[in-house]
Amino acid sequence: MMKLTTITAGLLAVSCSLSAQQLQAENVVRWAQQGDIPTLDPYAFASTPALAFQNHIYEGLVQWNEQLEMSPALATRWEQLDDTTIRFYLREGVKFHNGNDFNADDVVASITRVTHPDSGIRGNASSVKGAVKVDDYTVDLLLNSKSPIAINELSGILMMDKEWLEEHKATEPTSMTKGTEGYATNHTNGTGPFILESRRRDAEMVLVKNDNWWQADNTKHNIDRIIFRPVGSESTRLAGILAGEFDLVSDVPLQDLPRLEKEKGIEVKVRPSLRVMFLTLNMNDELNAGNVDGKNPLQQQKVRQALHMAIDREAIVKKIMRGMTEVANTYVAPGIAGFDAERGVTSSYDPKGAKALLDEAGYPNGFKLAFDCEQGYYLNAEQWCQAVQRYWSKVGVQTSLNMHTRSVYSQIRDNGRTDVGVLGWANLPLYDAYSINQQMIHSKDGGIYGAFNIPRYKNDTIDTLIEQSSSELDPQIRTKQMQDILAKAQQELPFLPLHYEPMAWATSDKLEITQNPDNVVRLWYASMK
Repeated sequence: MMKLTTITAGLLAVSCSLSAQQLQAENVVRWAQQGDIPTLDPYAFASTPALAFQNHIYEGLVQWNEQLEMSPALATRWEQLDDTTIRFYLREGVKFHNGNDFNADDVVASITRVTHPDSGIRGNASSVKGAVKVDDYTVDLLLNSKSPIAINELSGILMMDKEWLEEHKATEPTSMTKGTEGYATNHTNGTGPFILESRRRDAEMVLVKNDNWWQADNTKHNIDRIIFRPVGSESTRLAGILAGEFDLVSDVPLQDLPRLEKEKGIEVKVRPSLRVMFLTLNMNDELNAGNVDGKNPLQQQKVRQALHMAIDREAIVKKIMRGMTEVANTYVAPGIAGFDAERGVTSSYDPKGAKALLDEAGYPNGFKLAFDCEQGYYLNAEQWCQAVQRYWSKVGVQTSLNMHTRSVYSQIRDNGRTDVGVLGWANLPLYDAYSINQQMIHSKDGGIYGAFNIPRYKNDTIDTLIEQSSSELDPQIRTKQMQDILAKAQQELPFLPLHYEPMAWATSDKLEITQNPDNVVRLWYASMK
């Protein structure tokens, strides 16, 4: 315990930017997680943790509330004028953090920016074509076609200030995949419950309460300040929560949970999340590690099936994930529209069968693959990536495994510079299988489809079904379409599903906060005792 206390004391001395008197005078939530939020530009990167943090600063026209129900936010109401037009009536009297008024011009500027070809979340606005101002507080949203998911998509499109964007030459979005940055990467100006006070990348961000928030008189949160710290060291995060330095650790190492459960003053929250963890496979004509006799083995379904069979996913769940989740045999989690347990992946651990399939495919001596894994983002990814490497080596498939930080890894994976990568997908903010179908399974078209189709998988029949489902309004027909799409794709295994990522939070017993299955931290619904 002395060692932990020493670590904590050192961290406090280095990173604490507020005096003890200030902390005592305010309700402060000190939030730690393994990795930093790589960008504050809400259109730069389709990331659940990034969006969760940005939602403390920015808001959409609509939002998912604490019960995960769709509710009004910066729009008070909306109505469908025709198949491709939704009229939004905006909330009046809302101010951006710099004092500018929120109005229809900001909505039009935001929609123009998010639908720009370089937007890192263009796929999250797949149904949106543009926006037209009707008057200062009325906007018509134009859709590409009739859409059952347009409102869901809008929950992830956060509104930005047109004047602020123009002032700082930030009208065009940035993209983490392309490695671009701009003023909005490190600066913010939203309408939300908290204001960015300071940002030191990879060190600390401080948010302060927005006293002029339009919901300030009707909110239950009593938080004055949020101090967010990325802490890569598992032992330091553990020390911090034990010593009372942190009030919330949103990615506790699973091996530490039994100890924390015994500690007074600490509450442990654990449940499976909506996120399915995948291995992505390079199905291009060329392997990064070099082809075998001029061919890429991963283009063969038998080979992909063999790689999946060679992994003992049950053992990974039991040992590395500490039995706190389940093997994923479908591409989406239960609770996501389109889930179908009956037509999931049927392969189970069978190294002999895997070796036989590799022999049938013409690779009795195996082959080599470039394998890149992300550290500091997905729970215990370093350990299960290493386990996968060992399982594959037993059937003759050798991999060069490299670990990377989030910003480096995203460019490697998304630009096809590896043969095997890792990817987690929770289908947010849609809560609907159209998300994975449109962004991961549909072939890449350089526009709204295939943004995360890392394998470069292509099936024309599936593409057609996905496009049909995008405009099908009958819920039963549409659900069947999505189930058929997933069943067909899962048979061909462009992605290898592993497990549902568990959520593991540790909080001070002074912090009252709800843990939802989307693993989104919503401190504007929390309170300090």
